[in-house]
Amino acid sequence: MSTTLTLYRGEKNNWWPAPEIRLMSGMTLYEPWPGKTVPILWEQLRQEVSTQLGLSLQAKTAAYAQYLRATGHPFALATAWTNVGSFTSDYNYIIKIPNAYLFYWGGTKTSPDIGEAVPSSEYDSVTGDFIVLNSPTVNGSTVLGFGHKTATREITFFHDMPLKYIDSVNGKPTSTLKLKSSGDLSFDEKVKYRKFLR
Repeated sequence: MSTTLTLYRGEKNNWWPAPEIRLMSGMTLYEPWPGKTVPILWEQLRQEVSTQLGLSLQAKTAAYAQYLRATGHPFALATAWTNVGSFTSDYNYIIKIPNAYLFYWGGTKTSPDIGEAVPSSEYDSVTGDFIVLNSPTVNGSTVLGFGHKTATREITFFHDMPLKYIDSVNGKPTSTLKLKSSGDLSFDEKVKYRKFLR
């Protein structure tokens, strides 16, 4: 069973542009991994996890989760499953992903893979690191997230987040924003924000 996953992300204005510019192409990554499809991104994530130091798959996923949490990464989009401690920024976004599926990690320490599905009734009490898709299979998914079992239960995504999943910012529906287009930006803004534009 799937569910709608509600997530939170706060951004400071000294690091990120205002929502009218930030969301022009959706919530984009600064330097995304090569490859546009979830299956390609999934293979990259599997490789990243498998090369972590650890004696077990659980140790490897924990090590990679720690790496992701240590600081911001240009290839990743960090979100929290709770607004406690994560919603005190200049731009506070709520992201809603419908038809979300959670899976524990499976496979082996040298070949991590999709593991056991987490029943939707147990999403609030996941007991380990997990994978987020919006389909029962990697090939059918357009979403790929790595869930970390922390106090805020962070979920890191490895792709641009489409605008349709950005529900609101600072309490206002995203649909009410007057998003800018490339033609609205000055030359200096185009240079400054070129990494965020698609």
